[in-house]
Amino acid sequence: MNRRLFGLACTLILAASASATGCGRYSPCPGAGQRPEGISTQDLVGTYQSAVGRLTLSNDGTFTTLGWPASLEEATGDPQSRTGSGTWKLTTADDSGWPVSFTFHKISGYWDSDINGGYYGDGLYVSGSRETPHLYGYVGDPDSCELDTFTRNR
Repeated sequence: MNRRLFGLACTLILAASASATGCGRYSPCPGAGQRPEGISTQDLVGTYQSAVGRLTLSNDGTFTTLGWPASLEEATGDPQSRTGSGTWKLTTADDSGWPVSFTFHKISGYWDSDINGGYYGDGLYVSGSRETPHLYGYVGDPDSCELDTFTRNR
């Protein structure tokens, strides 16, 4: 095989493998966004509503939920009436984990730390502004751009 043909074959293989990975979104999903600069824990306190549930973040670092998390495969009972509680925190801006991290101590029909030990962890992304933040998570594959968005009640 001559050099030119070999170079062309290598270029085509590289281009095909890069496009087949599915890892490259060229634009953000509608509704997703960047963490608001300077956002603090106090900015997030309040009650949020989504299509699947309600989430209340308190000043003392505790939270309660109704209907969220919705997709727990081994949970029993109606997901819309599922309750949860635990602690939450806003992670540092340079943390690679969830921007808003949840440690569930109890989830009805699924988890109770007093009985099972340990905790169930989850998290959400934060976007919007400091004055009107919203929390969101991806449903399934992030490339599908399906979001569960929690908007704060006023």
